[in-house]
This record gives sequence, structure tokens and C-alpha cells, in this order.
Amino acid sequence: MKNSSYLFRFFEELSHERVTLESLKAADTYEHYGEHLEVLETLLKHYKALLSKHALYDRISLPELYTINEEYVRSLEGVRIHLEGFLSRFEWELLTHLAHYIPLHVKVCITAYNQKMQNYFQEYGIHLELNTCYEIDFSSKTILHVSAQVPLSQNIECYGFSSRLSQIAYLQSTIARFVQEGLDPSEIVVVLPDELFAQSLACFDRWENLNFAMGMSLKQSSFFQKLSALEKAMRNDAIEDYLRLERLNIEESVRFTCKEIWHQKLSPRDAMAFYEALLDEKEAGKSLFKEAFFAFEHFLKHAPALRFEQMSKLFLNRLSALSEDDVRGGKVTVMGVLETRGVKYKGVIVLDFNDEFVPKRSSKDLFLSSDVRAHAGLPTKRDRENLQRYYYHQLFSHAQKIAIAYVKNETSMPSRFLDALGFETHHMADEKALHTLLFTPNQVKNVYTEAFIDAPYELKSHPLSATKLKTLLTCKRQFYFRYIARLREAKMPSHTIDEQSIGVALHKVLEEAICDEALLDEKRLFNSLEKLLKEQNHHEVWGYFADVWLEKLRAFIRNEINRFDEGFRVFKKEFTHAIAYEGFVLEGQMDRIDEKEGKLFVIDYKSGKIPTTTEKTLDHTVDFQLVFYALIAGALGQVEGVYYYDLKEGVLVPEAFLEEKKALLHVTLQTLSKPLNGYELCEEVKHCRLCPYVLLCGREEQI
Repeated sequence: MKNSSYLFRFFEELSHERVTLESLKAADTYEHYGEHLEVLETLLKHYKALLSKHALYDRISLPELYTINEEYVRSLEGVRIHLEGFLSRFEWELLTHLAHYIPLHVKVCITAYNQKMQNYFQEYGIHLELNTCYEIDFSSKTILHVSAQVPLSQNIECYGFSSRLSQIAYLQSTIARFVQEGLDPSEIVVVLPDELFAQSLACFDRWENLNFAMGMSLKQSSFFQKLSALEKAMRNDAIEDYLRLERLNIEESVRFTCKEIWHQKLSPRDAMAFYEALLDEKEAGKSLFKEAFFAFEHFLKHAPALRFEQMSKLFLNRLSALSEDDVRGGKVTVMGVLETRGVKYKGVIVLDFNDEFVPKRSSKDLFLSSDVRAHAGLPTKRDRENLQRYYYHQLFSHAQKIAIAYVKNETSMPSRFLDALGFETHHMADEKALHTLLFTPNQVKNVYTEAFIDAPYELKSHPLSATKLKTLLTCKRQFYFRYIARLREAKMPSHTIDEQSIGVALHKVLEEAICDEALLDEKRLFNSLEKLLKEQNHHEVWGYFADVWLEKLRAFIRNEINRFDEGFRVFKKEFTHAIAYEGFVLEGQMDRIDEKEGKLFVIDYKSGKIPTTTEKTLDHTVDFQLVFYALIAGALGQVEGVYYYDLKEGVLVPEAFLEEKKALLHVTLQTLSKPLNGYELCEEVKHCRLCPYVLLCGREEQI
């Protein structure tokens, strides 16, 4: 059922091209699709039998069942057809039949992109030339009128953008310029290869210049957004989902009611009453919503076993397929590619002219290779692509002014059709100059762009941690933002699981689980870790991460049991302490301190990458974490060693340059004994990549 639409389109194509599955088998010389075609043949046979049983027909069976109403056809004085694109064999067959009864005139332009029609006319006995427009008497097979294809306008501009959104500003600017240059707004069209982009256009159409020919999807309605937000909140129970409910002003009582009935089976009347409460006054009066609600309630009466969560999902699916007419009255028309057939506009603006959208790929090409299709006489992928190229070519040939925008970045590239048309694709737009059309610019705080910030800070007067010192040695400007200006990082609250959340959970679990009693037995320690780790988070996928880490921790558990047998005992856990050192106050929180024979061993758990120092990098090191721990733990007794505990490998990694780093720390602190000021930007831009304050320094474009 999920892929039924692809099957129906394929069967329809076979029917209209007068191609049988038997002929496809013959065209499939190497039997690449033998089994697939047999399955499709059985499906088609059973489907047609069902239609026949119920005396029904559709576009698949129509070519086999139709008859022409001669009396009606003869009552017409004549028919004129403007042919844009390709005709199927069935459509060609209909034209030849109609031509026997009445005068039938066909207007067609032959270009490099619809040569398939040139071949059809050739077989019919009419010779047509490329780049020429004709009016043909199909009945007598005579050419009534000939004219040359209009060449493309020379007034063409083509610009690349780094993001899709920037194209909207270019669109607004171009519309204003076209109008200033004398075009009437009603003579301008905006073409969207991807019609979903219309939703973004509507958000920024504050002057209501645009008229959306495809209508406005009900996904943009207040009701759909509210019901969708409730559905996400009930399903995910994440912080961002509840923030969305607050933004949409959904009352607490509505959320509570929804949570209560979410998994219950409700009567259609009760379910619809809840939905109607979400409608605002304006939407409640619209006939489209009235019809949608009436139809869905009628459907629910025939599906009494559904839970409310299932009802809501089905209702959202139904509404997402509906759209309402755009009645705002904008004069500039926005339409999809297919809607441009046969229309003429003096000003044409195309957005998203990218390889992923132009030409648009067809789902019909999911079946069979192009070679088999060509051999069997079915339209190939190239035929379909040429058809879309034809639509664009015809639209451009009637325009006086053409403006094309495309996205050009690491993931998107301009359509190769631009090269075929001879359009240049190396001009990038000045996006900063256009952004004021979309967003009101905020005034930049000058203090952050200045080279010197006057804010004296006495480092000796405040506790100094290894993290604080590392920040200062890496980037003085970041140190100012974090510890002096105390600017908090802008983080969206989230329940998603990342490496940081896993690391925090592991530290909590190890603090509680590791004790002398637990280290007596390997199985007992594993069970304790498993129980505690799985209690840390109730996210639906947390169990997976817990199981993965329990496997990784097996080596750690074995090493812990061995160390206990060797005489190591847990002395301190999550120990926080501060000491005076050379005029400074050093502070730190150690994950664990072990003791053996009166000597101390400081341990820092690491679930991620272990920091490494080599002889080459020693002089430039900024990481003194284990040095701090060694000095602070020295207040408790003799420190024999300091280690990173690699939790993934279950091994202790000692600080190889402890004494050298102590000497380097002594020199470093001497240079920092004077008050800090200035806080210049760091020289190496690589430090800015993960810095939360990069926007304040204006370095976002350099990373």
C-alpha cells in the first residue's frame, strides 16, 4: 500500500503508451527485471479483474474501454489544440480519430527539447523543422502557418546564493526593479521548481505582492500547527515540543486533556469536539474546514476502533493534502513549472534553479532502465527531462526580462540546463545588501568589535580552575565573555542524547557504583552499573546507549576488580578542594582519588578522547588539568600518580609530562600575576569553530 502510487503511475503509463508487459519482457533481453515484471503482471491482472467485477474504470483501463461520442464531436464546428510538450500514443490515437469527424487544428513549436513530437508528425506524414512554430490542419495533414521560434531575450540575469532564504530577498528586489522599469505586476511570474518553497515565500510576503496559484497548504493554518504541535509533544515528550506549545498559546488545560485521552478510544463526537476547540474564529467560518471536519467525522463513524492518537495522525495526513485558494489579491503570480504551459509573461523570475530540482525526477523512472524503456517504446528519463527543459525554454522565449536564482554551496549546484541555455553561472549575489529586505538589522554592540576592552581583572583575587586557565591561554576574548562579562551560552533546551549527556550520566553512575564493597565481585559491579545507568534517562533510545556503554565498560570492570585485588582502595569521590599556590587559589573537582600503602592516585574519567601531549607540543600546552589535580590532592597526602581513565578501553593513561608541566605552570602563572586587560582576539581561527561567542567577534565567516 505504501508504494501503490508508484505502481499505479507505472500501469497508467503502460496503458497510455500502448505497451504491454509482454513486450517489456521481450525488451528485457538479459532478464534483469523478469521476476519483477511477473509480479507486476499478476497485480495488473487482478486489479483489472476487480475493476471489471464492480463495473468501474480508471485511467489505466480507459484506453481499452473507450468509445468516441460521434454525435457530440460532429456537433462542433472545429477544435484547435495548443500542444505543449509530448502526447502519449493513446492521446495521438484520439486526435487521429477526431480528425476524421471535424476540422482539427494543432499549434506546436518544435525545439531541440521536443523532437519526439517531430518524429510523431513525421510518421503521420507531416515534416516539421527545428526551432519553428506551426499551425497544422491535422485532418488534411497540411501546414497552415509557419513562424520562426522567438529567440531568448538578451535581458537575462543569473545569480547564485549561499542559502535558499537569500533568494527571497532577491525576488522582492527584482519584482520592484521590474515594475520600476515599466512592467505591470500582473505581467510578472515567479516560477518555483520546488512548490514547497512557496511556504517560505508566504512568510516573507509582508506587502502581499504575491498570488499563489497553487493555493496555500492547510499545513500553514493555525489549526494544523496546533494539532501537529500536540501530536509531537505527546509522541516525543521533549522540551522543545512544550516550548512550541507555549509559542502557539495552547492552554495548559488543553494539553492536560490531550494527554488524558491520547491513548483512549473516543467516540467520533468527542474527538471532533476536541478538534473544534482548537479552531480559531476565522478558520471555523471557512467552508474548507467545515467540509474537512464533516468528511472526517463521517469517516470516524466507520472506524470505531481507533485510539485518539491514531485519529489525530490520520486527520493531520488528510489536512496536509488540502489547500485553500490564495485570496489576498497579490498581482504577481507564483506557480509551479507545469502551470506555466501555454502562458506568456513579460517578466519571469525562477528560484531554486538547481540540479536537484531542474529537471525534476519522475517516480515513473523507478521501474526499468532507460535502455529497456527505449527498446519498448516507453518515455525515458531523458525524454522527461527534455520535456521540462521545453517548458522552461518556451516560458523564457516569450519573456522580455528573465531573472534566475540558484543555490551554490557545498551541497547544491546550479542546474546543468543553465549551461545548455548559455546562461552564466559564476556570478554570486551580494547577499548582505539584500538581507535588510527580510530582516530588520540589529545594532552591533561596538564594545565587542573593538581591539581593546577596558575591563581590569585580578586573576589572583578569584579561584582559578584548569578550565578557566585553558580558556585564558586559548583566547583572552572568550575568557572575557565567559568569566568577566558572564555571558551565558545560548542553548536550546533539549532531551536529545549527545556525547556530553552520556559523559555526565557515566560520571554520576560511576560515583555511586564504585566502592570497596562493589569491587569484590565482577558480576555484582556489572549489575550495579546496569541498574544505575538505565535509571539515568527515560528517553526512548537511552536503553540502546546504555547497552552499548555496558559492553564498553566490561574491560573497565575487569581492570577495577584486578586493581582492588592489588590493594587499591577508593579514598575520595567527586572531591572538590582549593589550595593556595604562588599567590593564586587553585581549585578543582576530582572524579576519584585511590589510596594504596599510604600513597594517593588521582583519576579523571574520560568517556571521549584522551588529551595527549608530546615533546613537540609541550611548550605550547594549555591543558594543566592533571597538574592542578596533583597539586590540590597533595594537600591530602603524597601523590604517587595522576591518570586519565579511558572508559572505552578500560585502561589508566598516566600524565607523561607531569613534572615538566608543573615547571611550565610556574612560568605561566608568573606571567599572569599582573592584572589582565585588553582581551585581544586569538590568532588561530581554528579555536573559533566551537566557540559559543564567535558571532560577537564577527568571525563566523572565517571558520
